[in-house]
Amino acid sequence: ESVKSKIIDDNIGYIRLTAFNENSSRQVKDKIKKFKKKKINKYVLDLRNNPGGLLSQAVKISNFFLDNGEIVSTKSRKSYENKKYFAKKGDIINGKTLVVLINYGSASASEIVAGALKDHKRAILIGENSYGKGSVQSIIPLKNEGAIRLTISKYYLPSGKSISEVGVSPDIVVEEQSQFELDSDKDNQLKYAIRLFQS
Repeated sequence: ESVKSKIIDDNIGYIRLTAFNENSSRQVKDKIKKFKKKKINKYVLDLRNNPGGLLSQAVKISNFFLDNGEIVSTKSRKSYENKKYFAKKGDIINGKTLVVLINYGSASASEIVAGALKDHKRAILIGENSYGKGSVQSIIPLKNEGAIRLTISKYYLPSGKSISEVGVSPDIVVEEQSQFELDSDKDNQLKYAIRLFQS
């Protein structure tokens, strides 16, 4: 289980993604289907403290909210190894308002999703600057049962910006309060998002 969800104020569908594993996109899709049956028309995707995971899942989840355009590209030392990933038609929430929450703990695949949705002006990003892990790594097994992790390429957002060491900046900066606790009364970033929906 990498997805938690709840309904806030009867009309906001809140989805928190804790990692990008094999079945994250299926779980996100299932939650959205349930929300749609309840006539939810505003969505929050919480990627805070999500360290990332599979690139394929980041592409699928970004694609849920986009109709077209580039999602992410990877550039290697050799140009023939460069890849671009594009969105296919079919925004599953039909253009409804989407807020994405990010913080310093949002890394890698989280930054791809947040960055793609920001670059396409599909979501409003709230929170703090993300971590800045824009490298693609390959694990090469060794004979002694160890392994070596090798950076083979870097991620680039649709705007052409690299995520490496700079991260993704929010549209609205909301810093965590001193006693900050995710998804509690002290979660001032989520509170800000809810206020934004109500205004």
